[in-house]
Amino acid sequence: MQRREDPLPYMQQLPLFKGFSPTELEVLSTVFLVRRLAPGDMLFKENEASASFAIIVAGSLESFKELPGGRRLELGASGAGGIVGQKALIDGKKQMSMVKALAPSIILECNRADFLRLFKADSPFAYKILDLVITDLSHRLRSMDDILDKMLSDPSKTLTSVLDALAQVSGLLGDGETEEQDGVKKYHVDI
Repeated sequence: MQRREDPLPYMQQLPLFKGFSPTELEVLSTVFLVRRLAPGDMLFKENEASASFAIIVAGSLESFKELPGGRRLELGASGAGGIVGQKALIDGKKQMSMVKALAPSIILECNRADFLRLFKADSPFAYKILDLVITDLSHRLRSMDDILDKMLSDPSKTLTSVLDALAQVSGLLGDGETEEQDGVKKYHVDI
């Protein structure tokens, strides 16, 4: 039987947990599981009912959606201190994307049941973690709002803005290649 690795030393090194007292960290360490991922290991699969979230201690994870025809839409990558799977923590629904390790990674995983146990016990720790998750989600939502504001600020340029955003964020448009001829942008679309 494999011995459970203590998450406390990892928690102590993450800036995410700086506002927690040693006692709070000790209690919280009981709900986190240390997982080690090799490059290519899947953490979450799209539409999987894995109601958990993870905090990245080391390494990097990428999030993506699989598209028809073997294509994929890259949604982003997260490194140390990043949080993934937080929507499942809040709503308990299926994962909305695939998440896999890009490099050897160490994560702290907390399942929704353990988190709810802390929350129902009216634990202040649960509220602090929830605050971290909500702050992260709020930051992501504000970033998306900024992108939408820029895209919609000039309706005559909305389609160009959408294509530019896709080229920049997802790599869906080939290598994000564009060329200009006679003042007209041309996109090389690889769909």
